[in-house]
Amino acid sequence: SQAPGGLGDIIVTANRTASSAQDTPTALNVYSGDALRDAGIASVRDLASIDASVNISPSAGAAYVAVRGIASTDVTEIGDPSVPVSRDGFYTNRSFSLNSSMYDLARIEVLKGPQGTLNGRNSTGGLVSIITNRPQFANGGYSSVEVGNYGTFNGEMGANLALGDTFAIRASGTYLTHKGYRKIEGPTTSGDDEDFASGRLQALYRSGGLSAWVSYQHDSRTVNGDAILRGALGGPKPSFKNLGAFPGDSPQKTTLEGDRIRWELAYATDGNLNFIYAGGYDSQNWNNILDATGPEYPANRQFRQNERPKTWNHEFRFSNDSASKLFFQAGYFRFSENNTVDSGLFNREMTGPFAVGGPLEALAQPDQYGIKFDYKIRTRSQAVFAQVDYDLTDQLEVSLGGRYTWDKKTRTGQALLFLPALASPFAPALRLTTPGLGRLSDGQPTWHVGLNYRPTPDTLVYAKYDRGYKSGGFNSNGSSASVPYDPEQLDAFEIGTKNSLLGNTLQINGDIFYSNYRGYQASQTSDVLQGSGIFNVGSAKIFGIEGEVKALLGETTRLGLNAAYLHTKFGDDIVVNDGDGNPQDISGNRLPNAPSFTVTGSIDQDFAVGAGKITAHVDAKFSSKYYFSAFNLDDISTSDFVIANALLGYEPDHGGWKVIAFVRNVFDKNVLAYAQQNFVSHTNNYQFQPPRTYGVRASVNF
Repeated sequence: SQAPGGLGDIIVTANRTASSAQDTPTALNVYSGDALRDAGIASVRDLASIDASVNISPSAGAAYVAVRGIASTDVTEIGDPSVPVSRDGFYTNRSFSLNSSMYDLARIEVLKGPQGTLNGRNSTGGLVSIITNRPQFANGGYSSVEVGNYGTFNGEMGANLALGDTFAIRASGTYLTHKGYRKIEGPTTSGDDEDFASGRLQALYRSGGLSAWVSYQHDSRTVNGDAILRGALGGPKPSFKNLGAFPGDSPQKTTLEGDRIRWELAYATDGNLNFIYAGGYDSQNWNNILDATGPEYPANRQFRQNERPKTWNHEFRFSNDSASKLFFQAGYFRFSENNTVDSGLFNREMTGPFAVGGPLEALAQPDQYGIKFDYKIRTRSQAVFAQVDYDLTDQLEVSLGGRYTWDKKTRTGQALLFLPALASPFAPALRLTTPGLGRLSDGQPTWHVGLNYRPTPDTLVYAKYDRGYKSGGFNSNGSSASVPYDPEQLDAFEIGTKNSLLGNTLQINGDIFYSNYRGYQASQTSDVLQGSGIFNVGSAKIFGIEGEVKALLGETTRLGLNAAYLHTKFGDDIVVNDGDGNPQDISGNRLPNAPSFTVTGSIDQDFAVGAGKITAHVDAKFSSKYYFSAFNLDDISTSDFVIANALLGYEPDHGGWKVIAFVRNVFDKNVLAYAQQNFVSHTNNYQFQPPRTYGVRASVNF
């Protein structure tokens, strides 16, 4: 909901209780669902184009989120995100379904810094919390349609029905489709396309202090998948000024089918005690086929991935009235995931002298796997947590919180390696079976200490310390036993202020933070005959300054500015092997996904026209150069870039409808979204943010 007056203020649940964003003592950016829909933000990836603190990178058909330079680039079946994406309070580890709840939104909250006390495990970098609209006790609905270039058609619709004073239902759905943004010369003619459909049905019962909510959602996605430009391993980086068609040798495809159900039971007693049990089940079936053809082996190849994670969340939480002098929250959380992996490097047709009819056809190894992974993985995480906020005076509040987490991961199964189909047709015909057995069991405390000072009702000054923890894991490259890696810990210190001035027509927020990493988990794609892909590199330090200004000039002009400065540095005497087994000194290197400076700015101007108004909006994001690897290689880095977006909308005073014409990436910049040295295909791989897109969006509320 939105508070009245001036700029207004969105109500958030960052600290697991409803509060004004300007009165919440943590650094966060919050976006209303209506504003995101008007801006055409239909995916978590799009969010990075308007948020100064967020970078989102696709990786092998999945993706990872970075906040304040903290990210987990491990998107394998063992990896956990450092910046989880929570959907209505439900957590999953697998990022291939990252965008599946980005419709019928109430808001998105981007929380910065460790959130491990109240908001789940592993959130060392922050949390992206997607909160959808729940049923309301009123009849109504909405619909929107968007058409644009690349054959874009996006539709969204929702309807709410109150079946009495105590029971309401809500149905909503979305369909997103566009042709591929990038052309490919090969069996698959384009990539970075979209064809996604999802539907959600909810029911809410509320009577007295009791409420019960349940939601079911089904997702379906079938696309060609990521468009990857492959260059020479080790560079140099090609020019991206004019991107032609990307070369491709093997077909690629990504499909996703998902079902999720969530529920929540809440009871508030007459004595202002609140009891909440929230749970959910999520089942996904993800198939991803990548073109893995490279110069080292004479075949057109695919890397075929299939994962079928089934995830459960359970949380029991109780609290008293948040307005009390002593406000407490405590609870128990349980996460479980059972996943099946069926993946491998597959040879399609052979090439060169090993092709059909060639002089070495007898040695060819077509239609079979060079290496095949068959694993079953069980992940379990349990935690108990508590936090208390105590008013020392009317203006001064102290906050203390703690969490203890028990993590377990086990993997069974095997990897089967066939040397002639993997390394060379001339290799001995050896089939090597490597057990994929791995086991991790760990427990770690995390905690929070905060001091909040309110010298006036419109000013908040806060200082806090948080310990973050991210569980370890184990690698297996298919030709050797599992190699464990340790947890990482993060000590984060932050001082910030939030100010609503001049009748809330001016909001000025800022913070300074310092984070000390131990056991930083870095990643590197490696040859299956070389070392593991995830490794602890030791210490790292992050220092940053963030500032935000929102201003309402008169009744018709709104300005926004959000900037972030980051200084990141690995510790001394850190030598690790790269993906080819060569030792590299990364001491003093910058952390990956950590631009030194980012800034976003926006301006909205309203013009009264007859019985309505026209709104002109322009926004832009600047990011300085950053690396995609701890090795700080220029050939897998992005240069400084600016992305600008614009829209022009008309909305009548009455009628509940609006029409918006928009352009995203106005100057059609080719901006890297991800870059990687891949020692499996022996190529440098590059992926890009969307090119210029434009279209018209119409919506109506009824």
